Amino acid sequence: MPYLISFMLFVLCLPTFSIATSEHVMPVEQQIWLEQDIKHYLDESEIVSITVNEKPLSVIFQTYMNAEKKGIAVILPDVGHPLLSTNGSQFLRQALSDDGYDTYVLPSTKILYESLEIPDLTAQQEQKPSPFAQAVFFQSESMLNEYKNELAARFQALTQELMMMPDEQLIVVALGTSAGIMTELISEQPSLPVDALITISAHLPHPKRNKDLAASFSLVSPPLLDIFYSTDGPAVTQSIKNRMRWAKRNNKYDYRQRELFGQSHELRQHQRLRKEVNGFLSHL
Repeated sequence: MPYLISFMLFVLCLPTFSIATSEHVMPVEQQIWLEQDIKHYLDESEIVSITVNEKPLSVIFQTYMNAEKKGIAVILPDVGHPLLSTNGSQFLRQALSDDGYDTYVLPSTKILYESLEIPDLTAQQEQKPSPFAQAVFFQSESMLNEYKNELAARFQALTQELMMMPDEQLIVVALGTSAGIMTELISEQPSLPVDALITISAHLPHPKRNKDLAASFSLVSPPLLDIFYSTDGPAVTQSIKNRMRWAKRNNKYDYRQRELFGQSHELRQHQRLRKEVNGFLSHL
């Protein structure tokens, strides 16, 4: 009993803490922390600002580090990939610089899923569609056309800022969806100042557009190197044979196709990628 009384007195003497409810803090937008990463990891001399549709846009720049300058390389990362991604685009930025190219990494545009016309599914299922269902509707042609127009505006704004000598070449290295969009763009606008196009895992997230992409490869005017990985998705691997067939039909003799076995992040895989790119560019 004395112990119980002592314990009760001890509890009553303890200070009382009031549990305050903290306010909900909204997460930082992805674009903001991506720009913070660029300013943190890169020097100011490696960041070039261009104006696209009256808005500033940061582009990563690296000057050529070879005795002879060969040209300029514009790298287009895949949709949703940051400029400092660890995929092949980040590796090629420095590799092409060592090989004699000024490299510019042009950021991919932001995809706004809410801008799409999502049908009302509640009338059929009597429940709200899951947030993941919005990603499925990225396969609309209106979204792809919007992305193509923005990518064309960014590419045009960048090329207008470039200072090139007559003997220099402008090559474009594009990955994923950006590669598919750029292929369509160059096939539709042969006057674009592109001397060579290199695509890596090119595809389009739309069934019909992705099927027609095989024919678009054969309509590209400059020489084209089509690289894919053996572990790529069906959108890439199932259209590989048709790309070769269309290139043969339309006499696209400067079309080259190379397969890299394994994952894109495997050991020495970036070196294999660089070897294929160097071999292709050396024959231009």
